[in-house]
Amino acid sequence: MTVKELSEGIREGKWTSADLVRKYLKCIAENDEKYNSIAEINANALFEARALDEELKQSGMRSPLHGIPVLLKDNIDVKGMHTTAGSYALSDLIAEEDAFITRKLKEAGAVILGKTNLSEFAYFMSRQDMPSGYSSLNGQVIHPFTPGLDPSGSSTGSAVSVAAGLIPFSIGTETDGSLMSPSIANGIVSIKPTIGLVSRNGILPISHIQDTAGPMATCVEDIALILQEIAGKDENDPATNTCDIKDYTQQLHTNCFGMKIGVFLKEETEEKRKAIQQAMDILKECGAEVIEIEMPETMLDESEALKHEFKYGLNLYLSNHRSQCKTLADIIQFNRDHAERCLKYGQDLLEDSDSLSGTLKEKEYILKRLELEERSHELLDGTMDKYNLHCILSVGNRPQSNLSPISGNPCMCLPVEKPDTDHFNPFSYYLMAKAYNEDVLIHIAYTLQAKL
Repeated sequence: MTVKELSEGIREGKWTSADLVRKYLKCIAENDEKYNSIAEINANALFEARALDEELKQSGMRSPLHGIPVLLKDNIDVKGMHTTAGSYALSDLIAEEDAFITRKLKEAGAVILGKTNLSEFAYFMSRQDMPSGYSSLNGQVIHPFTPGLDPSGSSTGSAVSVAAGLIPFSIGTETDGSLMSPSIANGIVSIKPTIGLVSRNGILPISHIQDTAGPMATCVEDIALILQEIAGKDENDPATNTCDIKDYTQQLHTNCFGMKIGVFLKEETEEKRKAIQQAMDILKECGAEVIEIEMPETMLDESEALKHEFKYGLNLYLSNHRSQCKTLADIIQFNRDHAERCLKYGQDLLEDSDSLSGTLKEKEYILKRLELEERSHELLDGTMDKYNLHCILSVGNRPQSNLSPISGNPCMCLPVEKPDTDHFNPFSYYLMAKAYNEDVLIHIAYTLQAKL
């Protein structure tokens, strides 16, 4: 069931939050052995649900998320629970405070049911063919529909738990593709917000420039409801100083008159052409102007910049948390000391990052990051300005561009077909827009979802 349906059931007295917590705990207990998507369960979830049920009787619902269980990726702080990023080296780290996004969810009345597994260090550990969804702490996450299929990462457990029906929605994070890629691979919906719409405070980082958290669910309506609750300014995150929140729930309609959408295909396959034509027909029928466009470049390489930012961000994060590992260097040495468990796929990205200063003052880093910022906006915003577009749309079995994560602009994915365990085709629409235009993405995605 969707978040909206579960929320309506709570409001109408069909079930309680405690009922939902029991339901999803049972579902996890009976099914997650097949998927390995769950890292940890919140021991107090049922008590918290009961308190929310009592509050509902006394003063009503806080929000549409009141009493709804959620799982958070295990690089997001939840007070009293582990934050490990899947690393055996950080298995002793217990958060002493909630991340800002965790606090926002709790204030909205959501119940933190637990944490999800991920690709270790959000897939920033090794180039040596480390599988998506693998970590030294908890092992391999398995695709819910086709066990041999890549479940993708790094928000692997967050995507799999939603796709498998273990939870109505989850929170993942993205630096470059880690919300979009697993969502596409598992046939669910997600949005990567503009950098600054959702606080990064309390999230174990890769890049202070590109990191963000975002919702993962089975439908566009739920994404709108969740994004409405987690967006907001945070005095401890300077990126949110320009936060521009809109009413995303007002975009759940199919009137697209006055909108202009550009579509592009990276490879001209019959499957892609058919899917994009279907989308064009739907959007035109709903009043939008739809044109085919060309993009000179859709992928940029930010790997060298991320190496500088990872050491800086991780050391700062560890300095504010209690763990046997105080620095990236400590983690690297711990992994060497426990090589049989920790270095199955190596740690060359960790070592490359630790060889740098971690101060962000190197000339090559500063110039590269400035170049990436300028070029990504030139390619994405420049293309939108050239054609006077509200949104850019493509289709594929993976994210069709990384310009949004590098520029900080939002992007969103929506399955072309509803997932089917008998015939699963990980194929999704991928949408990009200008900064703080999440409302546009939600509007277009809802229109496609409603008409597919």
